[in-house]
Formats: sequence, structure tokens, C-alpha cells
Amino acid sequence: MASPREEWEKRISHLLTESKKHQTPYHAEIGGYRLDIHPSVYSPKYFPETLWYGQHLPAIVQGKSFLEVGVGSGLVSLHLAASGSRVVAVDVNPHAVDQARENFARNQQSGDFFVSDIFENVGGTFDFIFWNHPWQSSEAVPDELKSEKTFDAGYTLLKRYFAEGGKYLNPDGSILLGTSCFADMDSIGSLIADNGCSYKIREKGLGDVGQGVTEEYYILQIFSSTV
Repeated sequence: MASPREEWEKRISHLLTESKKHQTPYHAEIGGYRLDIHPSVYSPKYFPETLWYGQHLPAIVQGKSFLEVGVGSGLVSLHLAASGSRVVAVDVNPHAVDQARENFARNQQSGDFFVSDIFENVGGTFDFIFWNHPWQSSEAVPDELKSEKTFDAGYTLLKRYFAEGGKYLNPDGSILLGTSCFADMDSIGSLIADNGCSYKIREKGLGDVGQGVTEEYYILQIFSSTV
């Protein structure tokens, strides 16, 4: 069970502050992968959901083609490439794209990487599309959680993800979403329904963010008559 939200917000705010102390790329070994992490990306050294998604997505994707939106350090996509998927990954942050490309080379995996604002520069179609989206959408959250890595006011970006994603799917392909009990699940469900879709939770589990604080993660799979 996840910790109370107040405890979680305090702990995540502290971790965000700690992660911002890095001024240059730094090294970490996470999940058996050697990573350089750019200080401008959401760091899997401090936030364990990235590794959790990487560990649990291969069983869902099963080696099929995979597009990751918001690649960050590349850790999620590294797990998919290692499990046999053809990987394409995009991020609005050029530093993330460059770092993910280097981390793939460092770990002897192959993929294609592009700077893209969600689907803006995406070409082709895929069997699975995944985004570990910024969970927070309410102005009521602490200021530390209002960064581009963690905050999507009114879920404006998430609306685009659901509305546009179907155009980039192969027949029988699926949109996946990485989210959390600390997201606004009612709003997410409404956005999915607004696009004529439904969803099911394919996987869920707990992560430990230190000092006895836990968070719960979900992988949602989106379904509709056109997806």
C-alpha cells in the first residue's frame, strides 16, 4: 500500500531538490545497466518508477515494436531493446535524446532517437506506445512538483497523447500509460473515455522512495474500437 499523499509529496519534493544539485551528467548503474544521466532529465537514480516500468513492460510488449514518449535516460527503452523489441524513443529535451542514444551504445543496444514534442516528429507505426507521463496536474501540489518532469497542468499534454496516439499504432496495437495512485486517476479515466476508449490495469506494484515512503505504480493499456 502506498504512503499517505502528504508524506509522499514531502519525500518527492526532497528528492527533486537533491537531484537538482547535479550540474553535469553523472554515472549510475541501475538494473544492470550503466547510465550517464543528464541533470535536466528525470533521474532513475532518485526515482524508482523508471526501473519498475522497464522491468515490467517486456512481459506486456513481448518483443514487438515499441515507441517510448519521454525517453529520459533511456532506461525503460533499454529493457525493451534487450528483450528483442525494435525501439524508437523521443523526448522534447535534446539532452535526453543525446544521453539516451549514448546509453544505448554504452550498453550495446540499438534504437532510434528523435527530439519530439510528444508525436510531433514521429514517423511510422508501432505495436506499443508508452509514456511515463508527468503525474501531477493540480496547481495545489507543492512548488517542487511543478517542474516539466513531474507536472502537466490540467493534463494538457496527456490529452494530446490520447487523442493523437492511435495514428501511430499498427493494427491491434496498444497505447500504454505509466502512472500512479498519486496521479488524478478520475481525470485520466475521463480523458480516456473522451476519446471513445476504455482501459485496464495490466500491471501494478509498489516502489520504495526511501525513509519508509512508498508509491504505487500502474501500467494502463488503452482500448477502443479504433485502436
